[in-house]
Amino acid sequence: MLVVTTGGWESHHSARGINWPLDDLLFPIHHGILHDPGFDVLPPLVVYRSSRMDDMRYSDICGELGRRLDTLATTPPIPYRQQNRGDYNIPALALKEDVAPGMTGFAAHVAADV
Repeated sequence: MLVVTTGGWESHHSARGINWPLDDLLFPIHHGILHDPGFDVLPPLVVYRSSRMDDMRYSDICGELGRRLDTLATTPPIPYRQQNRGDYNIPALALKEDVAPGMTGFAAHVAADV
């Protein structure tokens, strides 16, 4: 599980935000660096607007981090599609036409039906 801080608001990292969706920004780390070698990758803990922190917000974030750490063993990993389990044409390693039809980009490589 990555813990990520950003100076921007959550909307800045939304599907239409100026800084791109955070899931897209983290995909090379989550998928390429962690998932490919065999790690189960948990959803990240993201702290938006980390430069705007008062004592109350800091306490809330510490509590959230504690909860996330307490549930690591039971948190479902991000369901990335597996290379050799039928979703990809071999040896091209491109998604088969009937898998995530009409989808492109990083999101197509996450199995929504899991």
